[in-house]
Amino acid sequence: MAQYSPKRLSDIKSEFERGVFLVVYNSRKQRYHRMLASVILALKHILRGLLFSWPLYLLALAAYSIPQASIWLVLLLLLPAMYVSWTILSRGIKEDYDNLVDGYLLRSGYLGRMIFHGKI
Repeated sequence: MAQYSPKRLSDIKSEFERGVFLVVYNSRKQRYHRMLASVILALKHILRGLLFSWPLYLLALAAYSIPQASIWLVLLLLLPAMYVSWTILSRGIKEDYDNLVDGYLLRSGYLGRMIFHGKI
């Protein structure tokens, strides 16, 4: 079998080839694959984010367990943790989506390659 080299939409110069690419790219199957890819990327980055920022959540939980602690102290400690996690997650998801999904035709096996950073 010939080696397949995926082309990104931005790399296609021929108008005919670009038109054919867009018809396939906008098909229901490809839209479903892109949606599924974004969900999998979100789950992947959420798990990685939790592994990275679990000490921040533990700090907020520790503040909650102190009897004199008020809900404001808990929120004060939890909000920075959530902000850090959201910043890391949103950047990672967007970068991976842009590099691995957006502008490519997704073929079989794309989920494994996407999770383990192979080529689409």
